[in-house]
Amino acid sequence: MKYFEKIAQFVLAFSGLFYFIRITGHYYDKKIVLADLGGVPWLYAALGTLFAVLAGFVIQKEWENWNNLQDSVKGEVGALRELFLWSTHFPEAVRTRFKQAISDYLRVMSSGGLWQSEQRKKSQAIEQSLCDLREGIFEIFQAHNQFMPTTFSTFSKLLENRENRLRYGSHHTPKSIKNFIFAGVLLLSLLSFFIGIKNMYLAYVFDLSVALMAFILYLIANDLDNPLLPGSWHLTAADYQDLFEEISSGTC
Repeated sequence: MKYFEKIAQFVLAFSGLFYFIRITGHYYDKKIVLADLGGVPWLYAALGTLFAVLAGFVIQKEWENWNNLQDSVKGEVGALRELFLWSTHFPEAVRTRFKQAISDYLRVMSSGGLWQSEQRKKSQAIEQSLCDLREGIFEIFQAHNQFMPTTFSTFSKLLENRENRLRYGSHHTPKSIKNFIFAGVLLLSLLSFFIGIKNMYLAYVFDLSVALMAFILYLIANDLDNPLLPGSWHLTAADYQDLFEEISSGTC
């Protein structure tokens, strides 16, 4: 579900609750009085500050993980491109093996490979491609030793970036912290009804603004926590697909 749809549903639900509590009279029938202008608003502000600090810390860590994951994907694709271009200097038999292995690797990553890594599932096609590349490197070592240093260095770069992608893609915020942030959204939303604003329209704008801001922070934290699944922030296989098409068409 897109952000706009989630936000629209939240606004509708909050508006209905606001109408039930503040406009229909239930707010006063149950003798729930508006908060005095003494300590309660300060306590509410302190609660909001604690929530903002925690949410900001979580988002900052997830954003850092997101950037590292992006760099790993680009590094992985860059190493595959470099390895393919370097393999064009190899003898035909080895060159063909490298091209086929790299193409298979890219094909799998373009068609669900990222999703498999999110589910912590191994792809036999990817493992086979890496095995084929290792065999090709061994052939280079035996017959054309002059190509070995650059080939091995580029292959090591590929493996390093792949491991980084798998590691950063598996990082998730503990459920206890996510549940705490969600509880903070509920508290800020519900307790905003007890802040003493007599003007009904101003109270609605104030309460909705606070609740909506907290809810959006929760959406951002939750979305960044799942970078390989569909959402407003998620990695796509576009880089793998572009390189695969370049190799297939012969433009790379």
